[in-house]
Amino acid sequence: MSGDGAAAHVYTINQSMTTRVFRNQDGDMLIVPQEGNLVINTEFGELDLSPNEIALIPRGIVFAVNLAQSVEEARGYVLENFGAPFVVPEMGPIGISSGLAHPRHFVAPAAKFVDAETSSTELIAKLGGKMYHGPLKYNPFDVVAWYGSLVPTKYDLRLFMPINAVGFDHPDPSIGCVLQSPSAVHGVSNIDFVIFPPRWMVTENTFRPPWFHRNLMSEFMGLIKGRYDAKPGDAFLPGGSSIHNQFSPHGPDGDAVKHALTENTMNQTRYENTLAFMWESNKVWIPTSDALTKLMDADYVKCWDNIPKTFNPSEVPPDPHPLPFAHDRQVKEEPEKLSSE
Repeated sequence: MSGDGAAAHVYTINQSMTTRVFRNQDGDMLIVPQEGNLVINTEFGELDLSPNEIALIPRGIVFAVNLAQSVEEARGYVLENFGAPFVVPEMGPIGISSGLAHPRHFVAPAAKFVDAETSSTELIAKLGGKMYHGPLKYNPFDVVAWYGSLVPTKYDLRLFMPINAVGFDHPDPSIGCVLQSPSAVHGVSNIDFVIFPPRWMVTENTFRPPWFHRNLMSEFMGLIKGRYDAKPGDAFLPGGSSIHNQFSPHGPDGDAVKHALTENTMNQTRYENTLAFMWESNKVWIPTSDALTKLMDADYVKCWDNIPKTFNPSEVPPDPHPLPFAHDRQVKEEPEKLSSE
């Protein structure tokens, strides 16, 4: 593989991997359940996973995905990260005590030893974009103990500590970053995993939803539950996906804009029973031909047709005299005169 980039998938499961195991040698796998609990068996032990959690399986690790007890079907999202391993992003002025995702909340499995020879287990391996398979004569989940840091982990998204504005304006979505796969270009990630969890919005005298923008990063959006505040209608439902590739203008739909223009921002707003996420990439997301044929919403762009026009040129005040840049200023300061009084 090239050592960068990613692939985004959706999954549906109605049967456990009882006779198959999988190893992805091309990239790390980030599993985001949307519906139905899973049990992920790995060489390091088991991870119980619910739709409020994520699992991160490093490349080269053998694992199997099973439905939890009494669950008949599950679905969700999967990301293959071909670039640098995910890390918790730098907190900067936020600090490391209580902001965003904390490393101590990433849980590794306890070793589980399965001592059993087998003649029916099939290994599926992905290498160089191709699939290979073959039989195993032993159970791959026979590790008695392990030591190290490059291990499967899970994280409860409900433990994420949102950082938000308490003054005015909508901050950059990087304040919702859970994990980051860095790139060689400073400030531009290979992949950012960003979430939009339940939170308060308290900004005053401003437009609260995400602003209209276009940017270098390409956005793959998914909705785990509830409604996304920038698309409160039926255009974006749980289990759905949307792609806004780099420099494609996008933003909240007409209903979100109308509500934001009329709401009293002196009142707080609580976004609850919601969980959306975004995979931001410095590459372009290229949908498969099957996705374009069966899943494309040709009317999606109509969600912006009913955005009201609010600009009135006659109400714009004249431009003030622009201030020069600091390095262009020529300030001649007079020393203070000492007074003899």
